[in-house]
Amino acid sequence: MQVTSNFYSVDFEQIPLDPFWNTGDGKECKMHRIHAYPAKFPAFITTKAIEFVKKRGVDVRLVADIFCGCGTVAHETKKNGLCFWGCDINPVATLIAETKSHIYNDEVLKCYTEAILNSFSSSYIEDCEIENVNSRIKYWFKTEQIKDLLILKKIIFSTVADDKYYLNFFLCAFSNILKATSVWLTKSIKPQVDPHKTPANVINSFVKQVSMMRWKFHRK
Repeated sequence: MQVTSNFYSVDFEQIPLDPFWNTGDGKECKMHRIHAYPAKFPAFITTKAIEFVKKRGVDVRLVADIFCGCGTVAHETKKNGLCFWGCDINPVATLIAETKSHIYNDEVLKCYTEAILNSFSSSYIEDCEIENVNSRIKYWFKTEQIKDLLILKKIIFSTVADDKYYLNFFLCAFSNILKATSVWLTKSIKPQVDPHKTPANVINSFVKQVSMMRWKFHRK
């Protein structure tokens, strides 16, 4: 493939491969799998890039990513003991990025999880609240899942409202169960309804997601 601009022409097929950039030196951190996200950036490239410029005498203090996505570069930067700044137009992306970049106390997570589950078992929602949801929500979710998701979201905010970073953790978990609890075709990236799909149970999915995230944060 050849790329031409007003200043130069580059034939990418003629550029020799540099094995330094081909693969990482170890397994990818489990933190990068807490939430599904399309076209994730290869995690090892961040560490390789930091190593590359440091060897050339650059004093790296801050790494910036103006299209930070779900925070792959953010987490790898923090792992390397550096400051990070990033932004993204997608609020779900920045939610995941902030969650992945924070250090959590598992005992606090356990207490919040128990409080959320205890409240869920004794909570209800008015029929009018279900009726008033956006029509697109009704298109993708069945009534039972809409009801449980509304209850769960309300409880998460009321339980963890005063702690932004722990709130992020549980909202990230909430976000990652939406596809499974909807009628979205499971293996499709593009929006597509699966008429034969049985949506997953909301609270069971949430418990499983939170457990997975706690395990991966504990074993970074």
